[in-house]
Amino acid sequence: MIGKLVVSMALLLGITCQISAFGITEDKEAAKKEIGKVVEQIFQNLEKMDVDGLFQSYVNSPDFILFTTDGSMADYQQTKNHHVGWFKSLSSLKVKTLRNEYRFLSDGTVVCPWSGTFEMVPVKGELMKVPFAITFVFRKVDNHWKVAYQHTAALPPAPAKPTK
Repeated sequence: MIGKLVVSMALLLGITCQISAFGITEDKEAAKKEIGKVVEQIFQNLEKMDVDGLFQSYVNSPDFILFTTDGSMADYQQTKNHHVGWFKSLSSLKVKTLRNEYRFLSDGTVVCPWSGTFEMVPVKGELMKVPFAITFVFRKVDNHWKVAYQHTAALPPAPAKPTK
């Protein structure tokens, strides 16, 4: 009887902790700072074109999914291989953030929508400024925030304003 009570209490406490994972404003602010540092690290590693550094911020798991700008889905290794090839095609890459936000889900997941511009110079080519949008989904793994899912979109250029 006492064993059932202990198990019931543990389950109830576990559910309560999970539901209120981000119930306190201080928890959200701390998570924003931690995740903000990871996002900054991701973009620094993109600019350095450092694949190994970049992928330290991602969950190396069969559950990882990335949607690329061409609409294809890739797992962790495919994504890493894609970046190796992409970096070889560039002589420089700069990332400019326009906006990012944080959405906290009750299970400890954080969604971070980001928008900005990638300024890329292909090995054989001229500067391209590409508006980008990325949705990062973060989970805490071994006490570190990691990207568990990413959806990447290159945005089409804005239509020209009509002249009168």
